[in-house]
Amino acid sequence: MNEAELAECHTALGVAAGVTLEELERVFMKKNFALIKGKAGAADEPNPALDAQRSALRTAYEKLAGHLREKQRQAEAAAPRKRPTLTDPPIAAKALRTRPPMTPLTASPLGPKTLITPPVVTPRDPADDEFILFRFDNWKINVLVPPLLLAFVLLVNVSPLGFFLQGFHVWMHEFGHATAAWLCGFRATPLPFGWTPVEPVYSPFVYWGLLLMFVILFLAGWTERKAWAMVAAIALAGVQYYMTWRMPPLTQEFWWSAFGGVGGEFYLSTLFMMFFWVQLPEKFKWGACRYVFFFIGATAFLNIWLRWRDIYHGVEEIPFGSMINGEDDQGGDMNKLMDGFGWKKFTIRRNYLLLGYGCWAALGLMWAIFALGLNKVADRVAGRFSKTEEAL
Repeated sequence: MNEAELAECHTALGVAAGVTLEELERVFMKKNFALIKGKAGAADEPNPALDAQRSALRTAYEKLAGHLREKQRQAEAAAPRKRPTLTDPPIAAKALRTRPPMTPLTASPLGPKTLITPPVVTPRDPADDEFILFRFDNWKINVLVPPLLLAFVLLVNVSPLGFFLQGFHVWMHEFGHATAAWLCGFRATPLPFGWTPVEPVYSPFVYWGLLLMFVILFLAGWTERKAWAMVAAIALAGVQYYMTWRMPPLTQEFWWSAFGGVGGEFYLSTLFMMFFWVQLPEKFKWGACRYVFFFIGATAFLNIWLRWRDIYHGVEEIPFGSMINGEDDQGGDMNKLMDGFGWKKFTIRRNYLLLGYGCWAALGLMWAIFALGLNKVADRVAGRFSKTEEAL
């Protein structure tokens, strides 16, 4: 655009030669609005002169605005580039705007040059998100839930609903025979109708298979630093070794054939309840399953305990015979104790009553250990021992 055209545009818009782009836009808008306002008075009548005037005004504005934008681009391209610094007013102002305000927790009274140590953020333990009833480190669960469950099971047993729990008692009795036979290295199959066939011949499959399960339990507890799982695995492996290789054959038969049925109802049900506090490895999903096992153990234990308490005090008679063949079966557990091992009726009543008291004492001791927090000592010892072994 030459000088003559620029002058015409300036004259048409009524602006000076040094007008800026912003000023030009304001003048154009003002003049254009005035023309539109003048046309509005005679909107129904065509006005070619006014339309031509508006068109000329817009053409002049577009030419002059394009010229000014081109000059602005050329000026920016010709200007030398400068690396911005924090001392430049725009950047310094921006830095001040984006800087977070100082608070009493982060500001230092000694001045801006003092090194401020950021607060240590403790990572959140995933166990905190676990359902509270499935947690093992909550003292309220360890102290209050077992007694409440025992009271609930007692109410169920004395109610008409107790009839539906009889199946658990039969299974616990038969598993008492079976577990004693397994620990002695014999094959046994606990059946739900009151009979457990046992092959009184040593079975390597039973012995080594059971030992392998104890080893797996120990290794899983070692990996996850669960002290009680390791203690249980070592204890069971020791009992298995003694009952298989050190116990006389007659004593073995006494355990799996005669005493282990009712005895198993006592000690197996007690173990079911005691394992409520034992934190097994994660793969066992024990946080939820322990409630089921405690319920089964509690209903079997309370049933056998109340029954033998009444037997000892003469309210009930000793249960001679067997479930399948009735009271006349000479192969019942109590018959074997009297005929095969020389026990008297008083001996039977007293020993099972003492066994019940011993189970109560073991259950109370386990409750006290976790109520007083003594279990944490074993967990710390196991954790330190595992770390020491890994370092070596």
